Amino acid sequence: MTSEQLGEATPGEVVRLRLKEIRKKRRLNPDKAAELYGDPAMSTTVLMNIEAGRRRTPVTVDELMRFAYALDVPPEALLVPGTDQQVQVAPGVVVDATRLLRWMRGEEALNGTDTTHYEAVAAGSLGPSEGRVPQQLRDEFLTRAQAAFDGFFADSDEIRRKTRQQVREVLGEVRTAATNGVPADELITMIDGFLDRLG
Repeated sequence: MTSEQLGEATPGEVVRLRLKEIRKKRRLNPDKAAELYGDPAMSTTVLMNIEAGRRRTPVTVDELMRFAYALDVPPEALLVPGTDQQVQVAPGVVVDATRLLRWMRGEEALNGTDTTHYEAVAAGSLGPSEGRVPQQLRDEFLTRAQAAFDGFFADSDEIRRKTRQQVREVLGEVRTAATNGVPADELITMIDGFLDRLG
């Protein structure tokens, strides 16, 4: 989405912006997209009015499904905004794209909702939680992964520091040998020795 489209949007606004974006990425002009939609009521003019936000009503659920089918994308591709955009799913309830997607997939309840009811309905509607990771396990994994990354980067900093120190020492030895008038062939042998140690 463009920088003018960043910020907070309603689901209807997200759908119209994503519809236009996906249509353009598919290199479909409005005529071809309306034709693929397969209903005379969805004319090029209607499609362009939807994309421009000139139609009074947002895209209906039926239209959303049909557009997803016509554009060869999952319906959620039309519902989920770019990563920098927030979506207002209810008055005072604003979420980012990642959270919106997890909520739609039955993976995470939103703040202010009955989590127990949400999880029960998600399990009933979406079947057993095969492939869905419980929130507690996800949180634990993310905590451990963050700790591992922190450790890795700390180790990387230490390795970088030691490597710089060793390079300085080697260059110092070569410089000292050169200033003390060591013959070129001995300098080359010395440098070759350092290179051999690097493997």
